Amino acid sequence: MKHYINGFAYITLTLAFIIGFVKSNNDQQLNKMQLITGNGLSLIKTSDHVYKALSGDKTFGYMAIGESQGYGGPLSMAVLSDKEGKIVGTQLVKNIETMSFLAKLENKKYYDQYVNKNVNDEFDLSKDIEAVSGATVSSLAIANAVRKASYNIAKDELNIATPALNKKWKVSNEEGIILLIFILGSISILFKKKKLRYASLFLGFIFLGFVFNASLSLTHFGRVILGFFPNIHTHLSWWILMAGTFSIIVISGKNVYCSSVCPFHASQILLNKVSGINLKLPTHISKILSKTPLFLLWLSLIIIFISANPTIASYEPFAMLFALEGDGVQWYILPASLIGSLFFSNFFCRFFCPVGGALGWILKKRNQVKKFILSKN
Repeated sequence: MKHYINGFAYITLTLAFIIGFVKSNNDQQLNKMQLITGNGLSLIKTSDHVYKALSGDKTFGYMAIGESQGYGGPLSMAVLSDKEGKIVGTQLVKNIETMSFLAKLENKKYYDQYVNKNVNDEFDLSKDIEAVSGATVSSLAIANAVRKASYNIAKDELNIATPALNKKWKVSNEEGIILLIFILGSISILFKKKKLRYASLFLGFIFLGFVFNASLSLTHFGRVILGFFPNIHTHLSWWILMAGTFSIIVISGKNVYCSSVCPFHASQILLNKVSGINLKLPTHISKILSKTPLFLLWLSLIIIFISANPTIASYEPFAMLFALEGDGVQWYILPASLIGSLFFSNFFCRFFCPVGGALGWILKKRNQVKKFILSKN
């Protein structure tokens, strides 16, 4: 029976991935964008990257599409300029960002900053564009996409020189602290240092949780599977989290992230210690509930694959707890998880966490591969 269930899961995941891939490759109907219709324009493609914008029979300016990697994955920005190279307006053409981040950009009138800028400006967040707090990754991605589109207009149509921008490493205290927490957590698990494990969990609770709001989530795994890798120069902490988690599992066969790094796991331990209550579920119920994370992981991945959007099915309440950011069902999952952890040890981690389910599955496959290799020697 287990064999058939696994086969069904893999087949449905494959079909969902194919459906999402086909849907995501549909062309955008650019002539119907508000940026074009609102200005009474029509488009004629002049190169691979640029369109001529016509007002009647006269040239109004040029429009180009630029792409970049946001928090959820790839996004596209349309930039419309006049004939002199002044930006008239921008529009988000395609994205899979978290809606709360985009709402922050709209509320802070982030897009208005680009109007009247020259197509050969730097569009640098540290210089001429101001990022929106709480949506800095999306702010950076949009700035990068606008820059690419603007530079295509400048070079292909206006013969305007653009500044040579070297890729800059964005390295701050965040990356160093995350790396330190991983090192401490790894040492605590590999050498069975209980006090050090609690120390690394406490640091994860404070920094990965409240300070950086950088917990691993379904979005991270969805991005990897869909191939939406962020730029390592500007998202080094993302790479440290993912590479650190996977490499430690592969090398040592230990799930260090869940055991000694995860900030939400730390919150579960803390609440259970405060209550002093540790109820035990009947064995048969506990056994059934232990399968729930894999089922929820499968269901979430089906939704992620069909929509080609790694953020859409992320139901974990991590950001809700540490940054008061969340949507829909997360408002109900968080209090249920916190209340449950008062009475049951690691309530959410054991019975509902998709990250734990994913890492547990990877660890299991790692051990199976190791066993197979050793059996051949």
